[in-house]
Amino acid sequence: MSSENQDLPKTQTPNTPKLPVPSDILLSLAALPMLGGLLAASAAAKFVASIGVESEEVFRGSRLPVLNFPQSQE
Repeated sequence: MSSENQDLPKTQTPNTPKLPVPSDILLSLAALPMLGGLLAASAAAKFVASIGVESEEVFRGSRLPVLNFPQSQE
């Protein structure tokens, strides 16, 4: 029983450099700054949104003084 795969040349895996620290540890160390960055971005987005709401309150006119215009005499 011959197989077609027997005639194929065997491929060699490329030589990967051995890291002194396992990649699992590097990945776990990179996760904490990534989560911190996401939390900081979320807090910054909430801050910018709150500034937008407060600026709408200023321009809405509820805090502006009432101006008494003179009545026209007709």
